[in-house]
Amino acid sequence: MILRGKLTAETPIYRGNTRKTLFTRDGDGTQRLVSLAGEIQGTAQSLMDAFIGESRDGRNIGLLNRLWQRLYGAPLPGGLITQVDCKLQKESYPRNNLFDLRMGLRLDEDRWAAESNANYKMETLFRNSVFDFSMSVDDALLQKSDNRARLYYLLQELTEGRFWFGAGKSKGLGRCRLDLKLPFAAPDAPPQLAAGVNHLRLNLTFNATNPILVGWNWGKVDPDVPAFAAIDGRLLVGAMRDLPDPIRQRLEMGLSGPILSPEDWKRKLAEYLPRVVAIWLRERSTSQAEVLSLSAPALKKLGKGKYGLSDKLIQQLQPLVDQTFADRPAAEAAVKAALADKANMTKRVLEVMDVKVETRQGLDAAAWQEIASGLGLDAALGESLAEQMGDEASLVDRLRQGCRPIMPRLYEQIDQQVRLLQSDSWVDAEILSRTEHLRIKRMLAQGKINEAQWRNRAQPPTGVSHAAWREFLDSHNRVQFKHILHPVNLKKSIANDENFIAFLQVYRDRTRQELAQPQHIDFRAGGASGREVSKKYGRPYDTVFMRMLSWSPSAQEQGAWEIYIPGSTLKGAFRKRAAQVLKTLWGETRRTDQILERLFGAQGRRGLVFFADAYLVDPIDPAHAWCAMDGVKMDPSTGQPIEQAKSDYLFA
Repeated sequence: MILRGKLTAETPIYRGNTRKTLFTRDGDGTQRLVSLAGEIQGTAQSLMDAFIGESRDGRNIGLLNRLWQRLYGAPLPGGLITQVDCKLQKESYPRNNLFDLRMGLRLDEDRWAAESNANYKMETLFRNSVFDFSMSVDDALLQKSDNRARLYYLLQELTEGRFWFGAGKSKGLGRCRLDLKLPFAAPDAPPQLAAGVNHLRLNLTFNATNPILVGWNWGKVDPDVPAFAAIDGRLLVGAMRDLPDPIRQRLEMGLSGPILSPEDWKRKLAEYLPRVVAIWLRERSTSQAEVLSLSAPALKKLGKGKYGLSDKLIQQLQPLVDQTFADRPAAEAAVKAALADKANMTKRVLEVMDVKVETRQGLDAAAWQEIASGLGLDAALGESLAEQMGDEASLVDRLRQGCRPIMPRLYEQIDQQVRLLQSDSWVDAEILSRTEHLRIKRMLAQGKINEAQWRNRAQPPTGVSHAAWREFLDSHNRVQFKHILHPVNLKKSIANDENFIAFLQVYRDRTRQELAQPQHIDFRAGGASGREVSKKYGRPYDTVFMRMLSWSPSAQEQGAWEIYIPGSTLKGAFRKRAAQVLKTLWGETRRTDQILERLFGAQGRRGLVFFADAYLVDPIDPAHAWCAMDGVKMDPSTGQPIEQAKSDYLFA
């Protein structure tokens, strides 16, 4: 029996292990296809999450095996579920098959400060992603004992959304719901459950009575680290989301390429924008129409021949000679009126009329409205533009005057983009490190590194730095040389590195474009005596309230940014409070540690409590949801702030 349905990710899903940053891909990874593992198998059995199966050492069992064991106090009968397939639907892939980035850090429980070198960055599928799910069940085993009843209620846990794929100690991810129509009915009586088995879900709603800061310091400039310097004009234009699509596309083509000076590029934008708008308006406002006219020779010809028109009718048509008619209906109406009771002759007159195709220029009101609303131009400008449609130079000049009031806003976005492009040196460090790894793996695949060199930390391959070679060996210190040369594994590892580099580049560009939007400009004091609080004096945040991409079910759309508090953050807050209570009662004892690990999990072992992300109950315009606060580090010897240690935080 094969059961088929749809599995929906009610929270984002991560599949991988602590050494993986990218979501585990199918095959060799080159197609970036995604599925949830059906069975525990392969080289990472002790680490992987899968629906069924068991690792060779027996310590890791499938999630359905574990659920069966929890519900019924007995192992899942061998061979009852023979195969599970769970492949991501085509509609749930973005265009480049790269998804969202989940970032966080670990806090020191005593100092309540971030621990160095203890952050994580991993790719997650978007929430609301949908998988095609199928499960093969052995019919003969299903009939034995109460296996049918037990399988029915096990699948009910999945259909009720009481199932988490993955959900290791620190993820806060992976809650799934199965949409499946079972081919057999509910049993007359439920099977015997294990003692103490239960499932309790708490849905909490809370108000932010104080501002909440949750986030990753994306966009922070480190003065001591060389920053990313390359700027491409296409990225700057792409961030200007107010621009109508046809205008943005033309500007991207005309203004793409490396930028040497942002100020020069601004001047070029001020020159290009009116010209591009003028060209587009003229294209949209240009039309061709047939113009009809009756010439004197043609009228004279109508009076000749055996069935020529009478002199009286010719005389009645004489006033129409050399008149132009905008279209055929207008000409037909005029001829009928002239012929009066002989209107049945109209067709003969229309057949001899001259037809010419004329090109007309007249402002397209809908096109102008699209431009004006998108750019924020004065809609009344359309009246003067209509008079200039026939003269492109005059039209460009008039649009240049009309665009002047909106240019400061566009310049502001450019400045934000440039500042963001000079930040986040960790991204470039990650890309550089992965590029070095990629070079070494390709050399391994080409046989340019032998086993003796593999064991020698002091002898890096030609073209590889000593630091990169040592870092690579340290990260692969548990891998034997013969294993790393396995062709299938090595090929997939190379594809993963290539995907990782592409992922970071794509995500960085999209994040920077998002942070350059007007709603992310800080409200700051300025003006006379610093008394005016306005966006005019703001700048992009160094630290931004955490957001995620909430999937929009279309392969053509990129999704929408959505505000959330990560489940791992909520778990950390609850664990911190629980630790305070238990340490007060029992002290820092083994008993305290055991209870905390049982509730919240330990490395490689699930706890009893899972936390999903928290989303706004009533999502509102992000431009009105924020307040800002500065933070500074004080020099204890002087009592003065350290300028380089200043941070700007965005609070909900």
